[in-house]
Amino acid sequence: MPEGSAQPERRDGYIAVRMAELIAALIADGGPALSDLYKLLGALLHHEAHERLETLKALYDPLDPDAPAARRNDSAQAFEAFEGVLAEALERANFSEIEADTVRTREATKLLTDLSIKPSAAGIRRIRYFGRGGRPQTLTIKKWFGLRSRHIEAEVLNDVVVMVGFKAEGEISRGERTAFARMRRGIRPGAALVKHFRNVASPELVTLHPGAKPNMRPRDQLMLAAPALVAGTPVLLNLWPALTVLGAVAAAYFTAGQVLDNERLTRAIGALGGLVAVGAFVMRQRLKYEATTLRYHKRLADTVYFRNLANNAGVLDLLIGAGEEQDSKEAFLAYWAMTQAGRPLTKAEIDTAAEQFLRARLNLDINFDIQDSLAKLERLGLVTRSGQTLQSVPPAEAIARLDAAWDSVFSFSARRN
Repeated sequence: MPEGSAQPERRDGYIAVRMAELIAALIADGGPALSDLYKLLGALLHHEAHERLETLKALYDPLDPDAPAARRNDSAQAFEAFEGVLAEALERANFSEIEADTVRTREATKLLTDLSIKPSAAGIRRIRYFGRGGRPQTLTIKKWFGLRSRHIEAEVLNDVVVMVGFKAEGEISRGERTAFARMRRGIRPGAALVKHFRNVASPELVTLHPGAKPNMRPRDQLMLAAPALVAGTPVLLNLWPALTVLGAVAAAYFTAGQVLDNERLTRAIGALGGLVAVGAFVMRQRLKYEATTLRYHKRLADTVYFRNLANNAGVLDLLIGAGEEQDSKEAFLAYWAMTQAGRPLTKAEIDTAAEQFLRARLNLDINFDIQDSLAKLERLGLVTRSGQTLQSVPPAEAIARLDAAWDSVFSFSARRN
């Protein structure tokens, strides 16, 4: 596939529609009795999501970069425990892991960001990317003050979550320490970062790497080197004569004790001026290099900054909420499909009915997650199974079962008795 061309579209299970809009469409086709059922079912799923959130927060707390020293745990076991639960939460929210081969510098990255990026893995224990809501999009890049435009076909992800686990102090090798300190100033060894980004094109994924470092383009290197060679050669050619004169004058004064006449003093001052010129030239070239480097880093920061939604513990709240929302939508759709059919359906038939409804009513083309949706409904007693077919219980009976399940969530009065 040529660089810059569109990536194959991933049909994930992300239902990218507002909950209220989906419920309104389902009720319009399924009758008003479903409204109360959806409220009760949503309340139960929300309660379960709260428990998952507390579990995830407890696992992340010792890995949080801002955690106090007394609560820190930089062991590999602590990170792996958090990583496993986080991956489950991401899957529940219909995120799919992005292959490592996708997250690399390519020609498309240079075309889109005007940057050549080489990420550093110094001090990193593991980094994983997860995305959802991929869609093909034509991106327009303007150059030459808007006089020239270039169109790039790329896959744009609605949401991207990046998880980074850093090595503990004892795991970082001597060769990695300097690079690690430069890569993430203020991040302690053993910590974990979780970042949530929105609307990221596949060629831009490499810019989300914590060790992303833009390399200077050959054109800019030439623009810095050519003037330096032209202007610096005469200056450097005068450096040795200036040092020779200063050495001779210093030797005559300190060794032979000769008094400096006007001629020698003039030569010494001239030589000293030559050294000052050399120092000024070197400083000027250094400032030019730093200014060029700063422009590269600003371009990289702009690419990332305006797409960042949340960081670390804040991502966990968004993620569990997103998982709860996707859980509810999947359960609502599966129950609606079985209720509308009025007869036992196979998994494939329920899956097809849900996908067709989303495509026809909400213009969404997704790969519906039938396994998760049916598991929720069966666990709550809203579905009966007969061989390879399933059938929903009537709405009135389903509401009664959900009401009983909700009453059993908090049974403090029964405990006191």
